[in-house]
Amino acid sequence: MNMFIKSTLIVLTAMTSNFSLANNISPDFLLNEIDISYKKYVNSSPEVGIYAMESVIRLQESDRSSELLHKTGPASLALSYLRLGLLYEKLDFTKKADNVFYKAVNSYKSQVTDSENVSLIELKKFVVGLDASIAANKKTNKAR
Repeated sequence: MNMFIKSTLIVLTAMTSNFSLANNISPDFLLNEIDISYKKYVNSSPEVGIYAMESVIRLQESDRSSELLHKTGPASLALSYLRLGLLYEKLDFTKKADNVFYKAVNSYKSQVTDSENVSLIELKKFVVGLDASIAANKKTNKAR
């Protein structure tokens, strides 16, 4: 019984320290993680991309301070959800994709605008266009 209590205390201490660390994310760290996850989303298999997007979403959800929102932009979490949903769609995980798309729309509404209705189709078009634009800019910069 004594060993069980010690084990429980160790687990609780580890969880508490992880939560406190998550609430002290620096904007530069988060931007770097977003960049890494985006590269995995674009260049890796859908499974690796899903893992990367899920990781960065956990980070974004753990700290929504005004400093981070200012640095990453208010739609960053919604875009991460959308990209995760697109990866789920590629793998025909329709139920998971629908769940994540719902979170994307709600996140966008709560962070960007609460008075304007935005549709999933509009957000999908936006993120696909944004990704195409980023890819085109990278090709242009490599050609120079």
